[in-house]
Amino acid sequence: MNRIDINSILPDWWLIILIVFGFALGRYFLLAGFAWLFCYYPGLKFLKCFKIQARLPKSGQVRHELIYSLSTICIFSAVGLIIYFLFINGHTTLYTNVNQLGWPYLFLSLALMVIVHDGYFYWTHRLLHTRWFLKKVHAVHHRSTNPTPWAAYSFHPLEALIQSLIVFPFVTIFPVHVFVFLFFTFLVLLMNVMGHLGFEFIPKKIRNSRVGARFTSSTHHNQHHQRGNRNFGYYFTFWDRMMRTLHN
Repeated sequence: MNRIDINSILPDWWLIILIVFGFALGRYFLLAGFAWLFCYYPGLKFLKCFKIQARLPKSGQVRHELIYSLSTICIFSAVGLIIYFLFINGHTTLYTNVNQLGWPYLFLSLALMVIVHDGYFYWTHRLLHTRWFLKKVHAVHHRSTNPTPWAAYSFHPLEALIQSLIVFPFVTIFPVHVFVFLFFTFLVLLMNVMGHLGFEFIPKKIRNSRVGARFTSSTHHNQHHQRGNRNFGYYFTFWDRMMRTLHN
């Protein structure tokens, strides 16, 4: 049998680890940092009227959010590495040729992931608000009662792990194009940054319209951080309405 030269493998894996971690870190700082610069520091003065809570974040809050966000990025990167390993060994349903299933399925798969993730997030979020999880785990995130964009990834490691597990059914059960999967993970972060922005740019009239009321907003999640027992949804208000947890 030919012996595997471990020294020839490790450099490649270290490079892959750096790329995955750098990608996760980079897009977090790009989206959250962009929002922070425009809305907080230095910030654009004319945007102040859109602030949901007039007061500024508490002293030390941003530091807390950044520390736990870096922890989450490490966990998400580890999950990304596992998916990469499964992919290169042919153990996923990820594909790269759009023509394999066509364009209609490409968009259908994205919609399916969003709908499934919305339900998964709602019910795991409710779980995190049970007594033990709230006290031992989710309290890390809810320390930010007046959240900033940096709170998008500010999770206890166990919560970060719970929220990351949803990706495995997506890459092992039904076919998903690689770029659709990557776009989905980007969308998750974008929605998270918007939910923790602390500013509301969508007019109330639109948010309360027949269509607008079916979607979450920055105000929707900000109210959750203020009160804690309402508004558990991620993209849509469907589950909040169904389970009567929507804040009116």
